[in-house]
Amino acid sequence: MIQVHIEKHFKQSSLHFNFHSATNRVVVFGPSGSGKSLLLKLIAGFFQPDKGEVNINGRVFYSSRQQINLPIYDRQIGYLPQEYTLFPNMTIKENILYAVKTRKLKTDTSEFLALMERFGLKSHLDDYPHNLSGGQKQRAALARLVLIQPRLMLLDEPFSALDTPIRESLRELVMEEVDKNNIPSLFVTHDTEEAFVFGKELVLVEKGNVIESGYQNQIFNFPKHVETAKRLGFSNVWPIKGKEGNSVVLEDSNRFLIDKPAPSQAEFVCIRPENVMILRNNINKSTRDRDNVFQGTLSKIHNRGRYLRLEFVGENSLKLNIHLPDYMFTRLELFEGKPILVSIRKDQIVLCDSKTRT
Repeated sequence: MIQVHIEKHFKQSSLHFNFHSATNRVVVFGPSGSGKSLLLKLIAGFFQPDKGEVNINGRVFYSSRQQINLPIYDRQIGYLPQEYTLFPNMTIKENILYAVKTRKLKTDTSEFLALMERFGLKSHLDDYPHNLSGGQKQRAALARLVLIQPRLMLLDEPFSALDTPIRESLRELVMEEVDKNNIPSLFVTHDTEEAFVFGKELVLVEKGNVIESGYQNQIFNFPKHVETAKRLGFSNVWPIKGKEGNSVVLEDSNRFLIDKPAPSQAEFVCIRPENVMILRNNINKSTRDRDNVFQGTLSKIHNRGRYLRLEFVGENSLKLNIHLPDYMFTRLELFEGKPILVSIRKDQIVLCDSKTRT
């Protein structure tokens, strides 16, 4: 659906965005200043790349080789930024129908009212933007985009300034509309949860480059590069010192069993904190039907609201971060200083290389 292979050069830096997608919901994920918003503006035609190609559903928006650079209006893109993009002197109805009128499109009255009902705006059509809440303004801006049936929808952190319940409901609304109408969409965010919920595919961007891209579950659970793993919540990361059969050895001599021999390019052991299991007291350390059992002490406890972040210190100075739901924390009767056993399954240990290695 979306193919992007473009370069943009500045005096102090160069941007290289190379990825393609096969689905209609793609998340562009990365930290602030990584070039996510600029990527959307290059695709939309606000800025021209120096080289490359942008192809959406088989239509070339830009190609340096073919000397194609479609004007913004001809790309038929729906663009939704974080700021509310409503005209203050127009009613909500006039705002929503503005793009339809300027593009001289036809709108069925019953379909329009059904859309307004779905977006919760039917009773606000005669109101002006200053009468609406932030969430209602973004609903109106989103409805304006949906109504024109764009070739591509670009969403630049549009809900980041809204409260969590409103943000979640609007995100669900976007997902329903792009799936219902099969609209290719690029959704920019730096929020891991939002990326996981919205994206069928993920493009990880850092310092103006694509670090890794692919299907969401693969990227989240089995990243290829350590930069991706760290960005997506793998907080247990160590360099590999040696490889011996179906095991890897760390610099502190701790050893992890893995489910198959380590590939030659593997440089780091990466483990998600939620994949570290705390064993019950009645399970002896000598039990061999569990993978990677370590004995140690629960050194610190941090309450993060939805979960607790625990710090474990084991033999050979092994340190692990653990995420645990509150109910499990209570059931296991945990406290700082308590001796515990932890286990990590072999198939939940991810071996990564470094994207930036020389």
